[in-house]
Amino acid sequence: MESFLRDAERILDTAVASRERNAPEYVISVLRTGSIRILSDVTGWSLPALAIELGAAALYRVGRQGAVVQVEGWSYGRKCVLSRDSLGPSGMGPSGMRPPAYATFHMLEAGGVSQNDRAPQVRNS
Repeated sequence: MESFLRDAERILDTAVASRERNAPEYVISVLRTGSIRILSDVTGWSLPALAIELGAAALYRVGRQGAVVQVEGWSYGRKCVLSRDSLGPSGMGPSGMRPPAYATFHMLEAGGVSQNDRAPQVRNS
């Protein structure tokens, strides 16, 4: 769990430091094999569905809305959303200090069930 949140924080730091203010939304996919893929056209995909499609262990969606950079992370059994105001080109505020990141973190655990029961399910109707 710590590496999942730490990776989301590092991705947020990098996105805030980026000079590209009009960057499109993209997803960073960490596959179960350890390889990393960056996908730029994932409109309409939820992170759980994309994880199944790619065989990903974790996914991080990075987006900007005005000066706010947001990273939404998803992995089996957990999700987080981190956001930060990127005030200047380096993401530093007027005092030279980094503005705070706002985060939510959710464990998606249900008591008494196996890991397989918590995996995303696809049902055709």
